[in-house]
Amino acid sequence: MNSEIRKIIQNRNIHFSFYKKIGNVYLLGNNSSSYIIKLNTNNYDIYKYLLSRDFLGFPPNYSLKDDHYDMYEYIEDIKEEKAQKIEDLIDIISILHKKTAYLREIDLDEMKEIYEGITNKINETRNYYLKINDIIDNEIFMSPSHYLLVRNISVIYNSLEYANRYINEWYDIVKNEKSSRIVLLHNNIDINHLIINDNKYLISWDKAYFDNPIYDIENLYRKYFYDIELLDALRIYEKNNKLTALEYKLLMSRLLIPNMIYLSSKTINDVEIINNEILFLTKIMYFTK
Repeated sequence: MNSEIRKIIQNRNIHFSFYKKIGNVYLLGNNSSSYIIKLNTNNYDIYKYLLSRDFLGFPPNYSLKDDHYDMYEYIEDIKEEKAQKIEDLIDIISILHKKTAYLREIDLDEMKEIYEGITNKINETRNYYLKINDIIDNEIFMSPSHYLLVRNISVIYNSLEYANRYINEWYDIVKNEKSSRIVLLHNNIDINHLIINDNKYLISWDKAYFDNPIYDIENLYRKYFYDIELLDALRIYEKNNKLTALEYKLLMSRLLIPNMIYLSSKTINDVEIINNEILFLTKIMYFTK
């Protein structure tokens, strides 16, 4: 047993009949109660804040402010189908955002920085694919991955045009706004970080921070676009928490920027990556029509 864990157990006077290390966490307890201990992290302030906002979607926590670990109640997860768990994850993220939302005065310099960052990324991505397109067009014999990419290159260019349209519409609006919504982002979106029992519980709060709600939505959809349509994901989210026009346009501008696909000598891997990217962009563009 880790010496630090042993010390925690002794200081807490925890009586346990079983002990198990699972990844970077420790599970221990007895017939009446069980605990998870995670070293080198302490989310005490986040949990206190969530309680103050009447958000109860996390396991009861027993660590103290100056502890160098998280200690919370172990809750058995009820198994669900993946599709249902994704929907539950969207639902609790939406509730989290609603409970922790506040308005912050817009800093126009910050908005300009966001705008320039996205427009620069759009231009860099377009230039990258134009060069790749030229190189592949001059090949005598195209590999399957190269052929797949150039055959679908219009999807990439069209997606970039949509992204450019959305970010310009966003910037036109934001210049005349006084405030924007800020929420606590979980920022570690994964169905394995959601426990379903008598309630929905989010774990792994180590990366949480305050910012625009669209970043959690973007991360969730990028991860699970195979399993849920964007329209359905937003419908579930907006049952609790409507997106503003600003938030929606910024979300779409970010989702529509293609990843830069760096072709390698591993054709099968490249084909899979290209297929995934084209499918993702096609689904997003379908939603914009």
